[in-house]
Amino acid sequence: MKRQKRDRLERAHQRGYQAGITGRSKEMCPYQALTQRSHWLGGWRKAMEDRVAIA
Repeated sequence: MKRQKRDRLERAHQRGYQAGITGRSKEMCPYQALTQRSHWLGGWRKAMEDRVAIA
């Protein structure tokens, strides 16, 4: 069960990263659950850092 839960959180992080790389706003987060939302936002923040590093 832990593996399945971790996979969901990893997927939320990856989706947040993809949203950030494409320039979407953090308000576009599709998750309502706190843990998934925080992982999505973590991915989004990482993407923002990477976008600045590339530019």
